[in-house]
Amino acid sequence: MGKGRIAPLVHEGLRLAARWLFTVFHDIRVHGAEHVPEGGAAIIAANHPTYLDPAFLMVGLGRPVRFMAWEKPFRLPLLGVMMRAYGAIPVNMKKPGRASFEAAVKVLRGGELFGIFPEGGRTKTAEPMNPVKSGVARLALITGAPIVPATIVGGRRVWRRGELFPKPGPITVYFHPPLRVEAGERARWRRDRTLERQVIDGVLARIHKKLVPSLRRDKRVDRILAAAPQPPTLWVEGLPFIFLAAAWLLLPAEAWPRLGAPNVPWLAGSAALLGLELAVEWRGKGLKWVRQVLPWVTLAAFTWSSFGSPNKWNLPLESAFLIALGWFTFFRFPAYRKVRTPLLLAGYGAWLAEVVTRSRL
Repeated sequence: MGKGRIAPLVHEGLRLAARWLFTVFHDIRVHGAEHVPEGGAAIIAANHPTYLDPAFLMVGLGRPVRFMAWEKPFRLPLLGVMMRAYGAIPVNMKKPGRASFEAAVKVLRGGELFGIFPEGGRTKTAEPMNPVKSGVARLALITGAPIVPATIVGGRRVWRRGELFPKPGPITVYFHPPLRVEAGERARWRRDRTLERQVIDGVLARIHKKLVPSLRRDKRVDRILAAAPQPPTLWVEGLPFIFLAAAWLLLPAEAWPRLGAPNVPWLAGSAALLGLELAVEWRGKGLKWVRQVLPWVTLAAFTWSSFGSPNKWNLPLESAFLIALGWFTFFRFPAYRKVRTPLLLAGYGAWLAEVVTRSRL
């Protein structure tokens, strides 16, 4: 391959950039990369839930992977240049020709990694995968290259079909032990084409081992979000009320109009939102994010009302804290939920301590 000396450099640059982006955005985890041979030909065969799947696969590998890719993006100025530099192989998805298959055989006979999505396109159905095409089996039977099945978990949740952009959410990539077709079986394949089905079934069994349980978990989450919401909790939505009541008890009478009373309208607004939520039985993800954001918005309003405009704060410190908190809440929500109450207690506790301190000045 003429680009052999360039591709490893391109791969490493793109891999590091993708690793950073997906770690921040998707908390990507890669398991089983040791199953991918460090040298020689091999086929990476994976399910295909999103357009980002080639990048999800490559972040855990130290070797470049040549992929077949839809031909239209090659016409785009920047993206096309990057895809060609990486060594992607253009293919007409509606009418894949013999030339694309022969190019894949050439890649494998050159001792490289070749990535393929046997579904032939992104997953469209409610089933774990679309019907699988026979190309992956024929490549293995013709070249003798081992197939390393790979499962991309979480793709459907972060980028559903019909959505314009991906959302935050965890992605996990599993590389499974290789499936090898022995020389004797390859010779038999010339006479018995049913061997292709056996190879495909073996690949699917490995991919589904991690994919099917993850899809069941996703359905359980969807049912929970669609169900009636839990009532507001004392130690999350109730904290603004608790701490404003504490401020009323701790502040001297002369400090209440200056440091306490301005926060009452914000507390009333918070109570109104909670009341509206209960009245209309709001459900789904919108409710979840209102529940998470409302106590922090109320705390920010308390701080503004009590201490003045942001130019009187330590703006770089507060800005860094808010950015870090927003990232943690939005991109690492499962971890955030475990420490949500302690964080809120610390935030409201710091506000109360500052209010009491200023009341004595």
